[in-house]
Amino acid sequence: MQANYSDSVFINCPFDSQYNPIFRAIVFTVYRCGFLPVCALDEDNGLDNRLRKIEKQIQSCQYGIHDLSRAEQNSAAFPRFNMPFELGIFWGAKKFGNQRQRGKNALIFDSDKYRYQQFISDLNGVDIKAHHNDPAIVVRTVRDWLKTSSKRTTIPGHNIIIREFRDFTQNLPGICSNLGIDTEDILFNDYCLIVEESLRKKLE
Repeated sequence: MQANYSDSVFINCPFDSQYNPIFRAIVFTVYRCGFLPVCALDEDNGLDNRLRKIEKQIQSCQYGIHDLSRAEQNSAAFPRFNMPFELGIFWGAKKFGNQRQRGKNALIFDSDKYRYQQFISDLNGVDIKAHHNDPAIVVRTVRDWLKTSSKRTTIPGHNIIIREFRDFTQNLPGICSNLGIDTEDILFNDYCLIVEESLRKKLE
């Protein structure tokens, strides 16, 4: 799929194994709705500055999905601020950018609807969506947001996408086995190619 600004969705979320079910649901739904997921895992170049790469990705995406559910203390008692920080960059691009950047649209997730008020009260009054760590809720919420924001008539109903994602998830171990890769540790680009090919076969 050829990337362009109005089709690109920046995904700002954790990348650990425990978050995988949510992350994979987001990526699958973005593809199924006809958009292209973009995230910091797209490229692996030791010469790149990570923040500059994220800035370029945010600049290239009209849409952004930001999950604040892991802005919590780690084992060393330090909070994880990457996700709120990247949301701030996205927000700033919309507020202070050129005409195209001012058209940005964001979906903000947390595990519970009002949990964010304990650590980022500046977002009071913003419509935060709670996913309760449930991939089905994620699929429905992402689908409904993209449908409402883009007004595209080609986006299927959430029940269809939830069913397709569950089928895809059941088939994923077999697909990975055939490709010789580990189901629990799939590279982002490998996962994207698998989703793209699966949807191509289903929709052709």
